This record gives sequence, C-alpha cells and structure tokens, in this order.
Amino acid sequence: MSVNLTPEQQRRIENNRQRALARRAERQALLIPGSAQSKHTQPGTTGGPAKSSHILKLKTIILNCNNISHISHYTCTSVCNIMYVCMCVCVYIYIYIYIHIYIYILIHKVILWVFILSLQTQLIDTKGSCTKTAAPTSNVASATHSFYGQSSKPTTGEKRPSKLPEAGGSVPAKKPAVSVKGKCVSHSENRFRVEVGYYADLITVFKSIPSKNYDPATRMWNFSLEDYLMLMEQAASLPSVSLKPLDGMEGLNFSASTSRPKDAAALAALMRFCQGWQKPGAMVKGKCVLVSRCRVEVDIGYQADVIATFKKMPSKNYDMKTRKWNFHLEDYGKLMVELSELPTVETEPLPPAVLQSFSSQFEKSESRAPVPPEADLSHVDPYVTRSLMPFQRDGVNFAVSREGRLLLADDMGLGKTVQAICIAAYYRSEWPLLVVAPSSVRFTWAEAFRRWLPSVRADSINVVVTGKDNLCSGLINIISYDLLNRMDKQQPSSPFSVIIMDESHFLKNMKTARCRAALPLLKTAKRVILLSGTPAMSRPAELYTQILAVRPSLFPRLHDFGTRYCDAKQLPWGWDYSGSSHLSELKLLLEESLMLRRLKSEVLSQLPAKQRKVVTVTTDGINSRTKAALSAAAKELARGYHNKSQEKEALLVFFNHTAEAKIRAIVEYISDMLECGREKFLVFAHHKLVLDSITKELAEKGISYIRIDGSTASAERQQLCDRFQSSQKSCVAVLSVTAANMGLTLHSADLVVFAELFWNPGVRHRRRHVQSRHLQASHTPMIQEKMNVLEQVGLSESNISEKAESASFHSKVSMQSFYHLHLTLERLKINHIQPAIK
Repeated sequence: MSVNLTPEQQRRIENNRQRALARRAERQALLIPGSAQSKHTQPGTTGGPAKSSHILKLKTIILNCNNISHISHYTCTSVCNIMYVCMCVCVYIYIYIYIHIYIYILIHKVILWVFILSLQTQLIDTKGSCTKTAAPTSNVASATHSFYGQSSKPTTGEKRPSKLPEAGGSVPAKKPAVSVKGKCVSHSENRFRVEVGYYADLITVFKSIPSKNYDPATRMWNFSLEDYLMLMEQAASLPSVSLKPLDGMEGLNFSASTSRPKDAAALAALMRFCQGWQKPGAMVKGKCVLVSRCRVEVDIGYQADVIATFKKMPSKNYDMKTRKWNFHLEDYGKLMVELSELPTVETEPLPPAVLQSFSSQFEKSESRAPVPPEADLSHVDPYVTRSLMPFQRDGVNFAVSREGRLLLADDMGLGKTVQAICIAAYYRSEWPLLVVAPSSVRFTWAEAFRRWLPSVRADSINVVVTGKDNLCSGLINIISYDLLNRMDKQQPSSPFSVIIMDESHFLKNMKTARCRAALPLLKTAKRVILLSGTPAMSRPAELYTQILAVRPSLFPRLHDFGTRYCDAKQLPWGWDYSGSSHLSELKLLLEESLMLRRLKSEVLSQLPAKQRKVVTVTTDGINSRTKAALSAAAKELARGYHNKSQEKEALLVFFNHTAEAKIRAIVEYISDMLECGREKFLVFAHHKLVLDSITKELAEKGISYIRIDGSTASAERQQLCDRFQSSQKSCVAVLSVTAANMGLTLHSADLVVFAELFWNPGVRHRRRHVQSRHLQASHTPMIQEKMNVLEQVGLSESNISEKAESASFHSKVSMQSFYHLHLTLERLKINHIQPAIK
C-alpha cells in the first residue's frame, strides 16, 4: 500500500476488503452441499432449480482468482465477466454462420439440381432419344465437378483411362458455332441411320438422298451405305451441323481413295472389320499383314477350323519358307467374315490407312502400281521442263497425280530441288509460295529459283534473315526452320497454299518448337512438298509427323501409327514408340499413298558421269582485320602489273586472304551436310588454316575423320585410306588438294566437296559417277580460263560456270556479301599464266 494514501482512503479500502470477504464467504457456503443456506433460495430469487454445472464451474474459476494475492478482487471479477461475454458472443457467431452456410449450400444444390434436370430434358428432346437417363445423383455429382472446373477422382477399383497422344500439338482453327449435333450408326447390314434432332436444312439434305427412308417408330432417317459419302459431303456444307461418322470411318478422306459411291460403300463395309474384332476369350490369335500390293498374309497359329477356312479361299497360297498363308486382296472381305464367325479365333484386320490407300485393289488386284499420267507442263517455264531428266519428269507426274501432296525421298544427288521447283511452278496460280529449309541453304534456294524460273523477278524472292522480317512480302518466301518458330506473331491472314519443306526429317520430333510451328501451316496448305533423302534416320516413329503433314487422314493419332509400326509398349511412364514392326507393310503404304523414292542405282543410266555443283559462299561475319587485309589485297591486285610474275604474286596473296574469309562458311556447310544424313564424303582444301579449322570442327562434334596433307608420311596414307574405306560409321576424309589429288582409293564415298579450288585446274581429284560440290566465293577468272583451254583440246570434262549446277551458300551471321571480291574479280582481266597442258 502506498504511504501517500490519506487515512480516509485507507479506511475505505479496508471497508471494501471486508465486504468482499463477506460476499466470498456467502458464495462458498452456497457451494458446500448440505449447508443450510444451500437448501433455501436467496432473497430476491425465484426459487427455481440450481445453476447449471458449467456456470458453477465458471464461477468457481472466477472465485479462485481471488487466491492471487497481488490481484484485487474487483479487478479479477471484471476480467472474468469480460471473458464470459466474449465466449458467449463467439458461440452465437459460430452458430449463426454455420446455420446460414448450411442453408446457402442446401439452396445452391437444389437450384443446381433443377438446372441439371432441365438441361437433360432439353438434350433428350434435341437428340430425339427415348432412353432413360442415368441416376440424378451421379449426374449432379459430375455436373458439379465440371461446374467448378474440377475433375472427379476415380473411385476405388476404377482405372482412369490413359490419355493417348494426339496428332500435332497445335490449337485447331476456330469453326462456326455448331447448334445441331448427331451421329451415324449402323442400322442393318447395308444401311446406316442418323441420330440427330430436328433441323430444317438437314431434313432437306435427307430428302435429297436417293436411298432415304424415314422410320416413324424411332423418328430417325436411315440410308444405304452407297449414299454415305454423298450424305456426309452435303452435311459438311452446313456450318451449324456436326455429324459423327460411322465407327471406323473417322478421319477418312474418301475423295482421295475413290470417286464412285459403289467404291465408297465397299470401303465402308471393309472398315467395319476394324471395329470390335477383339475376343477376350479367344484361344488362337493372329493378324493380317500386307505383303505386296495385291496380297495379304495371315500370321496366326495352327487351328483346324482356321486351316479349313483358308482352304476355302480361291487365291490361297502357302509359303513354305515363312509357313504362313497369303491371299489376294479380292478375298480379304470374305476371309474376314469367315474368321470372325470362329468364336475361339481372334484376327486383327488390316489398319484403316491400308484399306483406304489400297481400296481399288480389293475389287481387282494388280501387282504393279499404275503409271501416273503425263502432266501438262505447258504453262511452266520451258527452261526447267527441258532440263528435267526422265526420272525427274516421272517425279513431277507423280506429284501432280497426288494433287501436289507428297514426300519426295529420292536419294541424295538426284535433283530433288529442281523437281520441287517444277512441281511448285505447276501450281503457280496458287502462290505465294513458302519454302522452309535449313538455315545454311536459304540463299541456295533463292539462287535455284532465279536459275530455273527466269520468269520470276529477282525482287519477288523474299529471304527471311531475322525475326523482324516480313514473312509474306514476296511471291516466293524462304525461311529457316529456326526462324519459323519465331514468326508466330506474323501468322499470315491468308495461309500459304503451296509449301516446300526441304530436309523434312527436321520435323521428326513433334515435341520440338520447329515442328509445332510448321504443322499448323502444313495442315492448312493445299499443296505440301516434302523433300528428304533420309526421311527416317533411325526409327519409323520419325516418319509420323511427315505423314501427318501430307496425309492427315491416314493416322489421325500417333498411337494408331505406333501400335502398328513402332511396336508400341506401355511402360509405367507412358507409351514407348521407339521400336519397329511391319516395316514391309509400311513401305508399301507410303509408296502407294504419298512417298516417291528412287535410289541412285536405279537411275544410274540416266545420270551424267559426274555431277558438279558450284556453291557460292559469302564471307559474312569476318572480323575487321581480315576484311581490311582482303580489301588491301584486292586493291593491290586491281592496280595492274606489267610483269606476269608480280601479277601472279599479288594473286596468290589475295588467294591466301580469301581462305581466311571463307572458313566460317565452309565449316557451317560441312556441319549441315552431316546433319542432313551424309555419312561419308571427301573434303578438299588447299590452305593449312582451312584444313585445321575443318578437323577441329569434326573433332568437337565427335565425327570420325582422316586427314592427308603434305606432312602425312607415304606409308601412313594407305592405312588411312583403308580405315576410311572399311568404316561403317560417319567418316569424313579431309584432304589436301595438292598432296592427295592422285594415288588414293576412296571410292566408298560418292560426294566430293571442294572447300577451295587450286588455281591450276589440272590439280584436281579424278573420279567417275560422283557428285562434286565446289565452294567458291566467286568464279575465279584464272581457273576458268585454264578450264577453257583444257576443254578446247578435249582434256576437260565440263565448264564450271556454264554447265555445272549453281547454288549459293550464305553464312548465318548477316546478309552482307563480300562485295570487294565480286567487284574486283569482275574488273580483273587476267591472261593465261601458263597453259596447264604444257
């Protein structure tokens, strides 16, 4: 107690303490059982029952607070009262919230239930179905999950179906809103019906079908299978109507396989075998495999009823080597009907893609493919048509017969570029044209168009170099695969109708960005020309995206292709499509539907003894020091000399500087050759700097190589040649033009790349039936003059500038061409230094 209190204050405090103690004694007396006071009601009370137990416990707790000596009785009582009030308020709030939330949820469920039931009623009325709907509880549960954007979890013992990979990865184009949906289902053996609600325009279509029939009992229309194609085509013209095709007919393009209703009906009948052929209790299982254009083989185990069925077929044939039966495609339908009636036998039919591609063979089998008709090329530039070899003309005819959608897979060196240009020129009325190629050959394509199509103006050829360039500014637009991925924001309002994809195996993986960017363009294009000497590098799965680009209807899903031709296996993390199966059938399918491939050995008689291609490279990206030295050497060379020896010395100095300027372009060109599938070839160079740069690049990429130059010992040369000849893997022979121009046997390679040309044309590699590619910054006047001298006396095989196929190779760094070299050599007039024949 503070000493500053007055006596009056001390007295009041003491009185309050005494009164508090007295009230405490009274309360304790009430709590003691059997006490006199506890049996009577206190004055002022109503004489009701005693307080509830929890209130008494609470008061006990409050009274016990007075045992704390340092807290006054007045303060403890106030705190306990506040606690009691707060607790009551919390209880009331909790009860209030709980009741309101419960009522809100109950009302919400009732409203949602009524909404779902009304929606189901409308759907039933629209479809015209009289079947009963499922239990409301399950419908409401599923609708509730979809309403909140959640997916329902599978119940115990229920397996969630595995999601199969879809074709492509692109977002489909927007279509008009569909207000009427229906489906085609089998009605009888030769008829189908359409289950759909009433729609006036669709009823008009139904009434125009010759085999129409209306069933009043089911209120549905049914038609003959012969009119299926007619009905689907007319229904597709109605933008607000969507009809699901018959089972097994999804994604099929009947116009590509047949043009007669009778053929469409026969094909539809065959397609029915592709549905429901599995028999869980079958004891004997087999499958049908196409072994030629006209015969199908049944790979199945021995079973007496199966053998008896086989012997009934008119075209039966038993192969003693494979111990399997095969039949004409004409008997395929009858054979499948007989086998399907055997309850213990399960036979996998031919896939829908094979049935569609060989539809004409099931009526009358022909062992050889029909020759495509001769295409009318009168409106194509005569320069390119006159330059086509016979087999190249056949390639153009094949493309036109396939309506400009094909995979041209000719062997390397057979002129796929000129064939593609001629095919694209045939459809010139549908241009602008888009060419997608590897980055290193963009300008090669520009040069090829300028050469083969003289009628095309040079300023109408647009080569896209950066992501900021306009993709659609030219009549012919050329872009690289990598840049195409960056041009998403420049998607043209009117898609390209004609597209050329050079080295289309770059699209082998549909998960890559380049493939995701290219597939949407290819799906909307009317003409698609894919070029690749090696369509599949290692496995059939690499062909799928190319098939999808040319003929999307063959295999709409990757899983269908993978299970048939990739030996698909389901692993814990998903499906594995890295295997291979039924490759002979896949080859027949591709050749029949979309692919044309000729090997060099098949057309060797039509090829020239030696094919020379001049690839003009530019010296883009060279450093300022090299550029300054090259410019100074060019000026010194252009000054003119009275002495031949001084002129030769200045030219050789300039020659040395050009080697340094060309290194980057040479290395990029060789890298692209390796990426495009070239496994073995020879590379000739003159300067040590160039040879070192090439071998360094090969070593960094892990490519095996041999090198023969002036420092290579004579005894070691033959060992290196034998190593190159026997190598089964990728191997490059890096050779010096002067040190390895004779006495070496390297005939296992059919491609020779001259990274540099020596000024004396007699110092060259002599081979027959070989492709020769010369990487030049420009046509060197000294070499060309000496070639002319040799040709006049019959010692030269060809003139580089006039008879060789020209092309252009540009480095990736910039578009700047090395103009100093071009301007200097155009002004330069060099006389013969020394005839090479001396």
